[in-house]
Amino acid sequence: MVSLRQRLARRGLAPARSRGQNFLRSEATARKLVELVGVTPEDAAVEIGPGTGQLTRPLVAVARRTVAIEVDRGLVQLLAESDLADRVELRHEDVLDSDLGGIVRELGPPVVLLGNLPYSISGRLLGALLSPNNPFRRWGFMLQREVADRVLAGPGTPEYGTLSIWARLFSEPRRVLDLGPDEFEPRPRVRSTFLVFDPRADRPRVDDMSMLRRTVRAAFGQRRKTLRRALRRVSADPLPALESAGIDPLRRGETLDEEEFLRLANALSACSPDG
Repeated sequence: MVSLRQRLARRGLAPARSRGQNFLRSEATARKLVELVGVTPEDAAVEIGPGTGQLTRPLVAVARRTVAIEVDRGLVQLLAESDLADRVELRHEDVLDSDLGGIVRELGPPVVLLGNLPYSISGRLLGALLSPNNPFRRWGFMLQREVADRVLAGPGTPEYGTLSIWARLFSEPRRVLDLGPDEFEPRPRVRSTFLVFDPRADRPRVDDMSMLRRTVRAAFGQRRKTLRRALRRVSADPLPALESAGIDPLRRGETLDEEEFLRLANALSACSPDG
């Protein structure tokens, strides 16, 4: 049986480790992922990193319209010459530079977002998507297990950090499938987890997103320091804000939940000279 690596080699292509290219092997697994995201005929779909099209095929079979964003020129050409050419709209670009909001407006809602994300971009992309203005109905990503654990982590755990806060504030993430290295080619050195995210129905109002980001970064930038000390990177005297938010200044940032962080950021904004 000819392997995926051999089929790519015949076209002068090879998985790029620098881009974290580990392609799904099983058609059944790809179909299951589309089912787990709950893609419907009413949805348009955006896929990040279609690779060889394994996930794209079951996606275009359901979605009313599909856009695939691929940074690798060789893979774009491969897909353009495949049986998918007439069913998917290929965009040769880096998703970190893509106007995802513009694509959603072009497609018209509802739109779902899927992807098998390499470690090198997963944190940055999730950080951008986990915001009050995310335009997608739902999104599902294949992530390295450690990244998924950080997304799902709760206060007081070693994995809890900035990514956990953004996920808890703006989405309802859930672990739907764990995959071992044998599910991919080439075989990665890590295990993978597929997470599905739904926007929070009760998205909190954020008065000052910049202050919220600064507050969270300061709290986790010096995890072992008390909030009274760590927040001096944000305010010369954070005590009034901590008291206003009802938070003990001797607590550490890793013990605060997302609502406490939001309350604290709002208090810091109100107590600042420009507040």
